[in-house]
Parts: sequence; C-alpha cells; structure tokens
Amino acid sequence: MKKILVADDSKIISNIVERAFKDQYEVLVAQNGKEAIEMIKNNIDDSILGVLLDLNMPEVDGFAVLDYFKDNNLFKRIPVCIITGDVQKDRIDRAFNYDIVDVLAKPFTFDSVREEVEKIINLGSIR
Repeated sequence: MKKILVADDSKIISNIVERAFKDQYEVLVAQNGKEAIEMIKNNIDDSILGVLLDLNMPEVDGFAVLDYFKDNNLFKRIPVCIITGDVQKDRIDRAFNYDIVDVLAKPFTFDSVREEVEKIINLGSIR
C-alpha cells in the first residue's frame, strides 16, 4: 500500500490525517524529525507519496528534515508540504527556500488536508 508520512508531535494532527486517509493510504506517523528521517530511510523504495511536515517538533525540528531532503536530493522523489501553527513570516519564507510544495496553516480541516495531500501526490507523479 502506498504511504504518506505525517511528521508532527501533535497527536490531534496525526489523528486527523490518519482518519482522513485511512481508506486510501498507509499513514506513517513520526513524532519528531529524527523519527521522520528514519522512516524516510526505511521507506526509500518510493512507497512514500508525500510528507506533511511540522516545523516545530522536539528533538529534531522540521528544518533539519528539510536539510536531509536537500542533502539527499529527495524533493524530486517525495513532495513535502509544511503544516504549521507558526505563521511567522521569516520562518515561512525560510521554508520556501526549500523545494516544498506548499504551507498548510493549522488548524486545518479534513477538506483542506485532503486537498493538500492530493496536490502533493499529483505533483509527485509528474516530477
């Protein structure tokens, strides 16, 4: 089964994503950037269709995950959408310095997260 990865330390956010996609994809959940990087390494076989990535996480933050993507040329293989409650312009601008697809502000609805995942999956299929 194809997978999407949600990297967010909020159980509420990961539960919303899991419920929204349980019938379509296996949803991998990482509580921090370190777990996200490990899951990406363990699923490097193109089974991850896209990543929803929080910037503010304990241990290893989302920017470290973005650096990992950049250093390993993964943006072309796995599209990334930032999900964040931090709407500080400098952090959002910094995120757009990476080859991300979009930023989805928290809180989000089922419909908005479904639209965003469809966008990253469609973009991933044409990359």
